Amino acid sequence: MRPEININVRVEPYFAIYDKYSNMNSNLKKYALVTGGSSGMGLEYVKSLARRGYNVIIVALFQNETDAVKEEMAKLYPELDFISIGMDLSTMEAPSLLYEQVRDKIGEGAVEVLVNNAGVINPMHFRNMTGAQISRIIMLHNHTTAMLCHYFLPAMLAAKKGYILNISSLAAWFAFPFITTYASTKAFTKVFTRALRTECAGSGVKVASIYFGAVDTPLYNLSKGKRKLARALGVMITPQKASERALRMLFGGFTGWMPGLINKIAYVVTPLLRPCIVAQIDKAVTKHWNFK
Repeated sequence: MRPEININVRVEPYFAIYDKYSNMNSNLKKYALVTGGSSGMGLEYVKSLARRGYNVIIVALFQNETDAVKEEMAKLYPELDFISIGMDLSTMEAPSLLYEQVRDKIGEGAVEVLVNNAGVINPMHFRNMTGAQISRIIMLHNHTTAMLCHYFLPAMLAAKKGYILNISSLAAWFAFPFITTYASTKAFTKVFTRALRTECAGSGVKVASIYFGAVDTPLYNLSKGKRKLARALGVMITPQKASERALRMLFGGFTGWMPGLINKIAYVVTPLLRPCIVAQIDKAVTKHWNFK
């Protein structure tokens, strides 16, 4: 006869009100924090959040670039507060330093929206990447994303209101060659966000991820006609539309979004393709882009 084992495990719910946040000032101005906010998609998030009335903390690698965005946004929205922070977010200590700097500037619990947008991609054969390139991608996409959630989440839970948007990628769903590290880190973001969303269910904190394919930026060297066709098919999306849709999804309580009909079809069809067919596609992509 098996002995009876009595195990009492007390699981502290994520939505518990932590003592250290119990005396927060509910009248604090509410801020949104955007990493990688000085250009590209990050800048569009800054603009979209400002249109919604949020004060915005703009974080990016170079201080002069975040200062320029702050100056531009202050002219458009003089009633709002814009904070500029230049910081390399790919280091081990960066998330804690950023959190402390934000807390010192605006107080505890003022960040209501966190957009983990900062990212980097180096398309090349994995064997030719340097250790520094690999580490930078992993630290920026995974370590920094997870730790910023860790630092800012408790105050959101205490307030029973908050929004976290983690930027993943279409690459999270497919084993894309030549962006091996990038795709792998985006897969982490997908799983991490899903798990965190489940932990925060019923807390008032909404956690979501977005899975963009191509965004219409100068990164893609396409003709005007091809760009128009790509946008019509939903393969490519403008930065303005992408940021607006992502934030509508987040504030609306949706769990995630993959734009584009072709992308959705690829999501369903690709796992059904024989590996040899996928290999031929990869070979064609390699030849076209001339990745070494």
